[in-house]
Amino acid sequence: MPNGAKSSPAREMEDALMYLPRKGVTDYRKGQTIFDENQPSQSLHLVVQGRVKVSIPLETGAQTVVDIFSTDDFFGESSLLDSARHALRAVALEGVTLMSWAGAEIEEQVERQPRLGVALMQMLIKRTVDHEERIQSFALDKTPERVIRSLLRFAARQGVQGDDGSVRIPPLTHQVISEYVGTSREIVTFQMNHLRQQGFLRYSRRGIDVYADALRDRLHTQTSGRDSDQAR
Repeated sequence: MPNGAKSSPAREMEDALMYLPRKGVTDYRKGQTIFDENQPSQSLHLVVQGRVKVSIPLETGAQTVVDIFSTDDFFGESSLLDSARHALRAVALEGVTLMSWAGAEIEEQVERQPRLGVALMQMLIKRTVDHEERIQSFALDKTPERVIRSLLRFAARQGVQGDDGSVRIPPLTHQVISEYVGTSREIVTFQMNHLRQQGFLRYSRRGIDVYADALRDRLHTQTSGRDSDQAR
């Protein structure tokens, strides 16, 4: 930046919920499908309570986790497009309560409340940036680094700070983490056990306790070594 030039003030994120009418809620039990490739999403959903896994089913029968959405997150944005072309599957990871708006309702509300359009655009751009970072990680990082990045991301978005400096992430199976990272469950189990033995995390049925600062330092050390090797 040239000397004397002023940086632009950070743009505040709009809250889409401020511009949407309150609706009734729908409950889903653990494991229940909310939408899938056979019945695509017809609505934009807000997670009122619980967590939802959105994934892309593959021809092999496996799936790639796009993201995991928790309280106050929106998902199902494909309903604003030709959703028949988007083979996504949303499943309740636990008991879930959702509030939903049909795609036509969203369009009508944007006409009445243009700031809703801005809020949705900001949300989708941020989501795109997050996906770009994940794609870069798939291209450059080895599996141990991808596992660490996934834990740090979940800790930042869904974690609760503990008294001992750890951050508790709600329970995630090694299978779900493997679908998010893009590797096998066995490899994720090995990496998780390795991190636990080194004191970077603890996990149980209640959740995963991550020492985020220490994990970030570990990631920095690993990626710095990789970058140094590539520069030679």
